Amino acid sequence: MQLTQKERMYLQDAKSQEELCIAKYNHYSGVVANQELKQILQWAGQQETHHLQTISDLLQGRTPQMGGQGHSIPVNQIISQTTSGASANRSRSPQGRSPQGQTMQASTSQFTGHGVLTDQQICQDLLTMEKAVSDMYDHAVFESTSQPLRQTLNHIQKDEQDHAFALFKFMEQMGWYQPQ
Repeated sequence: MQLTQKERMYLQDAKSQEELCIAKYNHYSGVVANQELKQILQWAGQQETHHLQTISDLLQGRTPQMGGQGHSIPVNQIISQTTSGASANRSRSPQGRSPQGQTMQASTSQFTGHGVLTDQQICQDLLTMEKAVSDMYDHAVFESTSQPLRQTLNHIQKDEQDHAFALFKFMEQMGWYQPQ
């Protein structure tokens, strides 16, 4: 696949963003207290790894196959698996406390720079990241000159939106995000 200079620039940006997504999902999945949230983060991290491989293939001039490789579990299944448990956890675990009842070091309403992030703050960070990454892919799709490239980037963008939706549904179930 022949890429324009602008397409190559967007793909380089996408590669950097995917590397950051992978690092965040991998790190946060190891520190969150809530097991359902951990499942969501591991699922999204696996998809981000697939995205990075796809972007790398594109940068090397290969047209990737957009089969179900990165979609071992559909978003609606991950949401139903996790949000049913999130409701139960919400009633057992007040904000700012781990499931063991120990107070976390950071406030749930404001991160002061001292201590660790709460699960709620981790969700907020990841949701903000997914919005930014999806926006970047939106621009990349519009700047693409070939249909296969547009379809590939659009597919990745939809995955990013699915990650954001899974995070949103979890946050909504926990009482951390209430649409107005």
